[in-house]
Amino acid sequence: MGTPLLKEVLQDWQKYEPDDDIYAPFGASVTLDTAVTILPFDRHRPRRFEGLEYILSFEQVRDAIVGLEAQLRRETSAEERLAAVLHYARHDAFIDPQHVLVGRLRE
Repeated sequence: MGTPLLKEVLQDWQKYEPDDDIYAPFGASVTLDTAVTILPFDRHRPRRFEGLEYILSFEQVRDAIVGLEAQLRRETSAEERLAAVLHYARHDAFIDPQHVLVGRLRE
């Protein structure tokens, strides 16, 4: 299904099927400029395969972005979307909107 940049995917996430999956190069530091691979859902595909590692499905991306925008009461920036999506991918939980500062997580 292609290898767009993650910033493009997070900008136009609505155009993908909810069960499509996002994969990034294994071991890569995921940024907005990371080329990702979009694949249709396959329950038999491992989380790591052919040099790729699963990030999230678009249903989860939607939940992370829509949830953050609802809490902030505004549209989010690309950096904020990235922070929300990566937080969800790493912690299986939504990001606290107070921790989003111009694309950087306060630790």
